[in-house]
Amino acid sequence: MQAINHKEADHVPLTFRDTNLPETYGKPCRNQFEAVDIFLKLGVDPMLYLAPDYLWELNPKVKERIRKEKVAGEPFPYLFKEYDTPKGVLRQIVRQTPDWPHRDNVPLWSDHMIPRSRSKKYLIENMDDMESFSSLFGEPTEKELESFHEKAERFKRFAEDRGVIINGGDLGIAIGDIIAWICGIENAVLWSFRRPELLHRLLDITLEWNVMYARQILEVGGVDVVTCRGYYENADFWSPRIYKTFFAPRLQKLIEVVHRGGAKFCYHMTTGIMPLLEIFREIGVDILFGPDPVEGKADLEQVKDRVGDRICLWGGMNAPVTLGTGTQEQIEDGVREAISKLAPGGGFILSALDSLILGSDAKTCGSIPWASVEHMIKVWRKMSNYPIS
Repeated sequence: MQAINHKEADHVPLTFRDTNLPETYGKPCRNQFEAVDIFLKLGVDPMLYLAPDYLWELNPKVKERIRKEKVAGEPFPYLFKEYDTPKGVLRQIVRQTPDWPHRDNVPLWSDHMIPRSRSKKYLIENMDDMESFSSLFGEPTEKELESFHEKAERFKRFAEDRGVIINGGDLGIAIGDIIAWICGIENAVLWSFRRPELLHRLLDITLEWNVMYARQILEVGGVDVVTCRGYYENADFWSPRIYKTFFAPRLQKLIEVVHRGGAKFCYHMTTGIMPLLEIFREIGVDILFGPDPVEGKADLEQVKDRVGDRICLWGGMNAPVTLGTGTQEQIEDGVREAISKLAPGGGFILSALDSLILGSDAKTCGSIPWASVEHMIKVWRKMSNYPIS
């Protein structure tokens, strides 16, 4: 919290997002609490991630139907998914290509539905679909809210005992990403020019749900940070002008809700951040999870100069390339560059972006050698208590 608040801290914090531990440390972790304890023993600064289990749960009045059909002239079977909502029926059709990972199911949210080559029909294509979509989700029941409050109490007790912070939302808070999943990123971009009323309406609907979830997360108390994912809101897809028209005003409303709830707002965007930095500053972003000098092509020095006095910068290193394929010298250079450019003056949390997905193999975490992670931690210990010239 000292780093987030741009105050003097005793060291540059280091934390990893979405991690489990390899079997080097015994059996795989059963929950976040076990992982946090192990990371604390390693000397790093883990967070707890708290989200309701009912996040994006369908309205109980919605009926789902799915069928698979071989279509003449098509090389791949079609999967037809329907949602019968109180305001109408939503339909989507995807091609079940050999790399389709969901078997005979069509999930509501999936990156695999975004390409036009795979989606024969997107879930939302017109204003009638918008109205059906607005009734797709239900408000949580009293039992679900009670269960979430009980879960939050366990998290708060553990966080207070261990001295770690709670990050709410666990990337379940999302506005633009939902747009990409349900209508395709190309359609959404075209709507911003040709049918802006469609995009405005869809974003208003997603904002309404996100505000409700954010308030429920904040109402349990003890949440230090609320994170909103923005993978598909970046400047690789949207110009700053379009971003400022469609996304910035809605994010600002969500940020105001988070601030009124006494928490900091973390924006998760790991590529295409450079043209949008000043907008982030204007709308009140507190933490930017995303400065990645490798895959994200972020100029760390510029990022610090332009927004580092107002926005806490979380990241600075790349995970799959620098840790996944880099030598020990390259890892050391990555840590040194991140700390030297982003740490001076405070407001910096070191991390390897985007995340470490740790496998059960004791020697690797996904494609990343665990030895590389350990080396990063070792180098960080030597460099974390002062900016490097």
